Amino acid sequence: MTNPFTSAQPRSTIDIRTLEPIIFYSGKEDELQIFLNETEYGELIIKSLSNDQLQVKAVMLDETGEKLNWKQDYKGLRVSVPETLVTSKKATGRVVKVTF
Repeated sequence: MTNPFTSAQPRSTIDIRTLEPIIFYSGKEDELQIFLNETEYGELIIKSLSNDQLQVKAVMLDETGEKLNWKQDYKGLRVSVPETLVTSKKATGRVVKVTF
């Protein structure tokens, strides 16, 4: 007997991680910097940056200014970091700039 709940087609996987990253105040009145190590990519959720804490206006890679896709709600800030994101050869991580 076959199981009616199994799918014949494979499901695509999405890498979703909840993080507690190192967050720095950049010195500018409306900017935070988040350090991500080089292995942190996919859908990253930062709970401490939920919309009841602050209203995010933009999220970008600090090194290149490349804009990243993001969404903010009561659960936190969800940032899409592509696995193919280019960083310098010497980099041990990435800094993501969040403006609010």
